[in-house]
Amino acid sequence: MTRPQNDHATRVLIVSGEIGQGHEAVARAVQSTVTRDRPDSDVRVAEAFARMGHGSGPVFRWLFEFAVQWTPLLQEAWYAAVTHSRLVRWFYREVMGAWVARALEEDLAGEPTDVVVSTHQLATAGLAWLRRRGELDARIVAAVCDFAPHAYWTYPGVDEYLVLDDLAREPTRAMDPGAGVTVRSPLVGAPFRPVDDDESRAARAELGLPDDALVVVVTAGSLGLGGVAGAVRAALAAHPRAHVVAICGRDERARTRLRALREKVGGERLRVPDWVDDVPTLLAAADVVVNNSGGATAQEALACGRTLVIYQPLPGHGRDSARLLTAAGLARTCRRPGALTRLLRTWIADPAALAAAHARAARWSDGHADVDLAAVLGLPAPVAEPEPAEPSRDGDDEIPPRLVGSAR
Repeated sequence: MTRPQNDHATRVLIVSGEIGQGHEAVARAVQSTVTRDRPDSDVRVAEAFARMGHGSGPVFRWLFEFAVQWTPLLQEAWYAAVTHSRLVRWFYREVMGAWVARALEEDLAGEPTDVVVSTHQLATAGLAWLRRRGELDARIVAAVCDFAPHAYWTYPGVDEYLVLDDLAREPTRAMDPGAGVTVRSPLVGAPFRPVDDDESRAARAELGLPDDALVVVVTAGSLGLGGVAGAVRAALAAHPRAHVVAICGRDERARTRLRALREKVGGERLRVPDWVDDVPTLLAAADVVVNNSGGATAQEALACGRTLVIYQPLPGHGRDSARLLTAAGLARTCRRPGALTRLLRTWIADPAALAAAHARAARWSDGHADVDLAAVLGLPAPVAEPEPAEPSRDGDDEIPPRLVGSAR
């Protein structure tokens, strides 16, 4: 697993963790960006929980869902313990780190790996564990998927952190002073980009949404954590022009309840689709995206230049991210249904304020988008093909051109 110092940095391993779709979405975005910008790189992707075995992925996902959905006070207590308890930090750094590290050995075996990118905090713990023991010489870059950094994401041994906003830079440095920190926003794939009015109208036409409506997309991520019913009712109460698209992820019970509500409100103003694959088109059609955390969905909404509202933020990371997004002027936070209803009414009455919110989101999307992600990862710049030599005008002195790339 150790890389010779004179190796060319071309082998990249991206390690994700399947809790929800957010960590995987960031992994895919990193993969597509590196493949596009450094096509000669060998890019591989591994899913940490699949390597850990024993049903680790479903177990960790169930624990996370249970804590957030049913025992929010316990989730807050755990979140505080990771921040303040040396014993809990040691457990994740050493015990969980060792478990994940050994699970990833097969992916790191064979040809030396030059750069490892982690998009899940436990994967970062495992990689940093290997680095501290001298078993991994590859550059380690951790992509922090939430807007607010947290001690759960940072481990000694990481070379660089990718964060989403300038306000996250200094807190991350304070948590791991030995690492570099780069702001690279957004960490999403190419289809997510600011859209203009014509593109928004085209997206609405494709989805059959009214052009003159306030289109509100309500989502709680792929796991449907926190529920969406309260936000849907609050949005529908704002105005007859408010049309809602409710995304329930894997929560079939919420989808069934909302479809029953759809029948009560007449059906035209509420849509409850099945799993949505074409998220970029849906976000392009939206005026407002209502979410309950600062993860991948928030990134994608802002990347499309849409107005973001954090409604009843999830305990722990959701609340911290809501505070950072609000401080950065990138989102509004509503903790009660009435606050969301009043906010949407304000934007219906003042379209200029809504347009200004769109513009702020688009500026954030463009602000650090020119950062060369491949360069941050430490990949070498592409080698430019030399210009073909001008043929000699004197036939007697003409030298046959050398075939570029013919020598091996």
